[in-house]
Parts: sequence; C-alpha cells; structure tokens
Amino acid sequence: MFKIKSKKRFVVMLAGAMSCYMIITGYKEGAAQYGGYDCTGAESGLGNPTGCTCHSSGANAGVALTLEFDSAGVPTTHYVGGKSYTIKITGTNNTGGNLPYFGFQLGCIKGSTSQTTPVNAGSFVAAFPTNTHYAAPQSTYYVVGVVEQGTQLSPTSGTGGNGTIYSETINWKAPVSGTGTVSFWSVLNAVNGDGNSSGDSWNVHHIVISEWPTGLGVATIEENPLQLSIFPNPAKDKVNITYNLKQSTELTVNLYGIDGRLISNLENNTVTEGEHTQNLMLPSAIKPGLYLIQLIADGQSTVQRIIVE
Repeated sequence: MFKIKSKKRFVVMLAGAMSCYMIITGYKEGAAQYGGYDCTGAESGLGNPTGCTCHSSGANAGVALTLEFDSAGVPTTHYVGGKSYTIKITGTNNTGGNLPYFGFQLGCIKGSTSQTTPVNAGSFVAAFPTNTHYAAPQSTYYVVGVVEQGTQLSPTSGTGGNGTIYSETINWKAPVSGTGTVSFWSVLNAVNGDGNSSGDSWNVHHIVISEWPTGLGVATIEENPLQLSIFPNPAKDKVNITYNLKQSTELTVNLYGIDGRLISNLENNTVTEGEHTQNLMLPSAIKPGLYLIQLIADGQSTVQRIIVE
C-alpha cells in the first residue's frame, strides 16, 4: 500500500520481490502514483492485487472498514446525476496491535461488481484532504482513478491502539443522469511504521450506490427548496409533514415507490403562505420498505425518503 517513488512496474519474480521489499520499507506514498497499482479490488486486470498484499497476505477483519456516502451531510444510498456528494472512508483498529499510521485508496466505477477493466464513474473533486491526492488512471498499470495518501497519515483519533480511528472525507461529483448504479471500492492499511510488513493490517470494503429513478421527474431530489420535513421516520400508518411556502399556492403530495412508481396521491389542496404541519394517512395496504414522499408547490418540488415499518 505504501510505496517509495518508483514508477517502474516489475514483471519478473525477482524484481517483483524487490518491489514488495520497497513497498514494505517505504510505507509512505500511495500505491497508484508511485507503484502503478489499484489495490481496492475494483479491477482484476493488469495484475492489480486486492488489498495491500505486501504488508500481509490477507485482509484483517480487525480493521473495521466502512464507507459512508453523504448528501449535504446526510447519509444516502442514491445519487442524482451531476450533483455533489462526499464519500467518507473510516477504519477502526480492533486488531490488538499498535498501528499509529495509515494509508488508503478509494475509487468509483460503473456497476456493482469488480471487473477486469472497469469504467470510472463520476469524478473526485479537489480540494483533497491534507497529504492526499488523486492518482489518474495509467492504462498500462491500472484503469481506476483513485484518491490515496501522499505520505503516511495520522489517525483521526487515538494513537494507534485498539479503538484508534482512521478517516478521510473526499468530495465526489456524480456522473451524468442515466449512468445507473455505481460502486465505491476502498482499501485501508493500518501500519506500525517500523519499516517492514510485520504487524501491519489492512482490509477492503465496497458499497453500491443506485441512481434515483428518472420517472419521478424531480431534479431537486437531493435539495429541499420547500423545507420539507417528515416525522416520525420510520413510520407505520401515518406521517406528519412540515413545509414552508412563500405564497398561497396549490399543494400536491405524492407517495412513490423506490422504483419511481406512483403509489398514492396523499394530498391535493390550496394552501396559504407560511409554515405548515399536516397529518397524512398512508395507504392501508402499504408494505414495509423504503418510499419517497414528493411535495409539489409554487412550481417547486421536494422529495424526501421515508421508511415504513
């Protein structure tokens, strides 16, 4: 995972062993820019490994690795084409070892599974966190552009023992509408910094992010121009909604399935300006799951997610 500044790709076994030695002893720079590897597991072509195999032969579940995809600070599992998001990679040391430094790689591809030659999805956006950078694809070595460390990174909290947290948050712009499902792939390597592989631990993780269905016809699905709020959420048979209108207008409230299918019209009415709270009954035959409530008023539309138990 950590490499010294060598841009050559060794292909014979002896040279490969020497390269592995340099990876171990350098433990600083990212694997892509200086070594020509994507270690996230997103691509299986061009000889790319899954994980930091020169530090240890297999993943260690003691490095608890998570990815959180956020819209304006709120976790979500969907994106809207062209919108801006953040992706947060977090590792927690539960190995029992003292690991005071770390490195990582993070990439995003089209589809939900790893591929021999995947296609990048969306774009990572500067400014990147301190001591990290974007390593663009190098067609001979790797095809997935990744964000990675430029030097060894210090933990977000803790000093290396159990409970130490390693975390970075990166800006990402979604691809154009119609791209479909994308997935983020990551590897995090927690190291003791002693110049060899003994005691280092890494893990990999990926998440799948779906595109919001275009059938809703809502361009502002990740925005909230009408200040719509829904509670309780999760809900059972009814919900309360609050919203704010700048003028008297016709109000429509629709309930959609996650696939964009209209399930029910919950409200059609003329409403005065100002802040309002309304109680809405959900269809009696509704099944547990994830749904969308759409509020249309004054030429604007807001969509919020709701879980029905």
